[in-house]
Amino acid sequence: MITLGRIRRAGLAIVAVAAVSLVGACGSDTENPSGAAASGASDGKVETPQVSVAVFPSFNALGAQAAKADGSFDSAGLTVTLATIATPAEGLPQLLGGKVQFALMDLTVPAVARTKGVPLTLVAPGAKGTAPKDNFGVGNLWVKADSPIKTMKDVQNATFGIPQINSQIWVDIRSVVDEAGGDSSKIKFVEVPNTLSALKAGNVEVTTTSEPAGTAALADPSIRVLGGYTAAGGDLAYAYVTTQEFAKKNPNTVKAFEEAILKGNTTVNTDPAKRSEVAASYIKAPKALLDKAHYPEFSVEPISEANVQTALDRLMKYGLLDKAKAPKAADLVFAGK
Repeated sequence: MITLGRIRRAGLAIVAVAAVSLVGACGSDTENPSGAAASGASDGKVETPQVSVAVFPSFNALGAQAAKADGSFDSAGLTVTLATIATPAEGLPQLLGGKVQFALMDLTVPAVARTKGVPLTLVAPGAKGTAPKDNFGVGNLWVKADSPIKTMKDVQNATFGIPQINSQIWVDIRSVVDEAGGDSSKIKFVEVPNTLSALKAGNVEVTTTSEPAGTAALADPSIRVLGGYTAAGGDLAYAYVTTQEFAKKNPNTVKAFEEAILKGNTTVNTDPAKRSEVAASYIKAPKALLDKAHYPEFSVEPISEANVQTALDRLMKYGLLDKAKAPKAADLVFAGK
């Protein structure tokens, strides 16, 4: 079984790299290329109109992609470059090194980073937990077609293939098994680069997919879906993050960015045709598959302390945060609203 110590060591390695980047970034103008005063502009104009945003190629980035496509960033006075990263954790050193000004992350990364003295601030919401429909969701669990595993509870004794152990998905899997009456501490988690390949090869007994890979997998007779799950306990799952230093120097920029993201989120929630059109612009999948895939819902309200506290509670429950060292929700939310 993967131990908690290994999980924490992996998280510490990520934060250690970020902390080194932070030391190099402090005292420089890499986060404020326009040269605006440290106190931020007082006339309401954005202090740093040209910004880069680190996003990964999944549905979770739809809000930013839609905001760029429909001109919401332009209307907010921002010229935005979207930089592709592989995982939320990969955006952390880029953010702290000043290569990007905002990064899309699950709430695990900024919460753990904050306990290590890396001051990150959540500035705009991304996807939120979306309930499955007809036993199929944005995230799903899979087994072989002839597997004896029939319920979520049965997963407790299985070898589970997962992309990253100390992650939002890892917490979600443990939560859904525990909620079904199982004991998720008994699961043997194994990190695998391709979850479905590992399952079909017999290297793991259960695995997970995100969309649109799950919808595509429904056509494979060798595997079957065990069920969908709701990410983040049904609350905020992903958020756009910046450094505390950048937020203090650029409050108008941060506010303009948040407003544009909220508009983008509204677009993808309410316009299915536009949603799949935007998805097709950056996700390598057939348009027909994107049209029928299951999409997450996106928050259209600013991030609240209640959202953050829900995330912190889940991370403490599963040992990714020490209760005594966990950050306060108020310390993670952008204060310049």
